Amino acid sequence: MATHSQSLSQQQQLSLRLSPQQMRFGRLLEMSAPEFEEELALAIDENPALEAASDPDTAITQKDDEGNNFTESAEDLQRADYANDDDVPYYRTNISNRSADDIHYRPEAVDNSALLIPSLDRQIDELELPDYLRELTKFAAASLDNNGYLTRTPQALADDMAMSAGIDPDPANMVEAIKIIRGLEPAGIGAENLRDCLLLQLDRLEPSPSVYNAIQVIDKEFHHFANRKYKKVRADLGLDETRLDEAVKVIRSLNPKPATVLENGDDDRMSHISPDFIIDTDADGNVSVSMADRLPELVVEESFRRRSSDPAAEAFIKARRNEAEEFIGMAQRRYNTLMAVMTAIVRLQPEFFKTYDCSTLRPMVLRQVADETGINLSVVSRATAGKYALTPRGMVSLKSLFSESVSDAGDISVYKIESALRKLIDSEDKSSPMSDDAIVAALAAQGMKIARRTVAKYRERMGIQPARLRKIE
Repeated sequence: MATHSQSLSQQQQLSLRLSPQQMRFGRLLEMSAPEFEEELALAIDENPALEAASDPDTAITQKDDEGNNFTESAEDLQRADYANDDDVPYYRTNISNRSADDIHYRPEAVDNSALLIPSLDRQIDELELPDYLRELTKFAAASLDNNGYLTRTPQALADDMAMSAGIDPDPANMVEAIKIIRGLEPAGIGAENLRDCLLLQLDRLEPSPSVYNAIQVIDKEFHHFANRKYKKVRADLGLDETRLDEAVKVIRSLNPKPATVLENGDDDRMSHISPDFIIDTDADGNVSVSMADRLPELVVEESFRRRSSDPAAEAFIKARRNEAEEFIGMAQRRYNTLMAVMTAIVRLQPEFFKTYDCSTLRPMVLRQVADETGINLSVVSRATAGKYALTPRGMVSLKSLFSESVSDAGDISVYKIESALRKLIDSEDKSSPMSDDAIVAALAAQGMKIARRTVAKYRERMGIQPARLRKIE
């Protein structure tokens, strides 16, 4: 006899829902200086209650230590430290028009992944996606490394999002988001590793016998191909020398680091990077931070400050006034947040902002900036994404200032290890290149005691081949 039972259970789940205001502030915070200037101009154009109290090219809204507004121009603030215009250094002049062909611009200091993310965001915005999936896809895109690879698992990305943004996504939805990224431009983006990256690019090529053979080589014989065991590859795949050569030519035409295609800027908007901050260091090592954008003082238009006896008109006036006040508050909050984050970064990296030498960078993660400022971790992440600082030594992306410590080397940053490793490789005898063990010993002599596996890890990440493949007869 069948039995039936009923039960009642309760389940408690903690979730965080962002308000429209919070989402809009997050979007404003992520914007670069030029993007925010465009957003501000659009807001003024669309809302008659919002106006610029002064010329946007000459005034900037800030608050002094007592919370009072002052509207000295950005140029006035920058030039006040100099006796005359002739004393103003190059990086204080025409900052908004500085481009990649400027002789003082340092393109090598620009992080390719920071260029890539805005491009991916634009492509994602052009897709017809549900809001939740769009947000997941953008979050995953922001997790790409400098080469354009996505080495985090869907579960790890979901956990990251739960911790940083307070959103607990289904890993299955994160898998879907990753698939979307892998279909974006440039080809190869979102790959797990080099083999995966090459296959993604090959899949997009026009079908041909040489492309098919190239796919077979990478898919089935990648290890042998990478170690140049061409005879083994030919034997396993049944290819003659001519067909393998044609396949190899196809493979060599691919880009193992897809993020670097933006280094020269295939998008005109990418080739002109405007700074968000200006950093100065005086002779005594004192560092000053200022915002680079020149924004107008925003106020509520006078006629919208008065009440109307007409209920319909009063409702319109109130709605527009509230929108204007909300935008003014967000603009001020954006300024305060960005300045707090940049100032904290300067405090956490004192040696770098004295020398501007990447080898002096300390290990630093977003959590440290969040703890230093008391600002939420997800807000810090948005405040640093795609942002640049103009220094006396050139342009630097904020993202490039972050790195984790090397686990087996104590308080030594990845940049210091990579810099020392690069110098050793560049100066080695090419007829007898250094083995990983020899590199370990050389680094230990410099006070960096790290394991052989760590050397191999960073050598591979930098695209440096093992000693036997670096040897030149």
